[in-house]
Amino acid sequence: MILIAPRDGAGADGQAGRDPVAATVGGEPIEAGEVARLVKTAVRDQKVSPAALPVLQAQVLAEIVDRRLVLAYARRNEEYPADEQLDAAAAALKARLVAEGRTLDDYLREQSFSEADLRRQLAWGLVWDKYLARYVTDQRAAAYFEAHRREFDGTELAVSHILLRPSPGADRAAWGELIKQTAAIRRSILAGEISFAEAARKNSAGPSGKEGGRLGLIPRRGVMDEAFSRAAFALDVGQVSEPVVTPFGVHLIRCDAVRPGTKQLADVRKELDDALARELLAKIVRLEQRRTPVLYTGKSPYFRPGTREMVAP
Repeated sequence: MILIAPRDGAGADGQAGRDPVAATVGGEPIEAGEVARLVKTAVRDQKVSPAALPVLQAQVLAEIVDRRLVLAYARRNEEYPADEQLDAAAAALKARLVAEGRTLDDYLREQSFSEADLRRQLAWGLVWDKYLARYVTDQRAAAYFEAHRREFDGTELAVSHILLRPSPGADRAAWGELIKQTAAIRRSILAGEISFAEAARKNSAGPSGKEGGRLGLIPRRGVMDEAFSRAAFALDVGQVSEPVVTPFGVHLIRCDAVRPGTKQLADVRKELDDALARELLAKIVRLEQRRTPVLYTGKSPYFRPGTREMVAP
């Protein structure tokens, strides 16, 4: 169950003057400050443009919501760590910090954590490790490799794209309009009213626009934004994607050609394990969304449920 609360007024807890609440999961608040802290951790020393920041905030909020749903699932199935387990995990962390010449208080200050934040983080680690140990098996990895070989065997795609870039500080309405414009361009291409290359030369804000949008060969990972790569590798040759939102703007992607790879399962087992972890996360989140309500307040950017459409304050 996913709801969207009114934008005006105080946070979801109804109290003014506190850190705004970005969302609640089963009534438990996710504060906008937590989102900002994790965005800062993710980008480290990299410069983030004002236009890209809302997308990063929405991506981080989605990750936090997913983790809270997993913890709710664990509670419902009586698999949430007992206080004794959390105490032991905290003691182990404290011992590691002491060995590094640091204290637990130092760690909490560095992470901007409260003790409740820390216990939730420790609970996540214990729960997730248990679920991964059960789910990520040799048999499942082999089956996943066969079903998704193109994503893991080193295959590269020749792709073209059209990029519509938002203006700095673009709000919800501006991003929505950009998505609508991109969808309209796609309809014109599919109807044969304009070629993809012509549409790129006419509309794309990317440097490849003057080349008809051609980007050349890309691997599945490590070069393009994950949302871009995921959408590209879901395409057949000649197919044009729906609008894809990344921190750079809104894209249309066309697969121009496929260069098959030669890697085998043993060569990419770590990547397969990561993919299985994402698959497991998605399965648990889908199950728990039916039972645990998620409420977005609109105080922080988020993706409209079931879509990649970003909603900004």
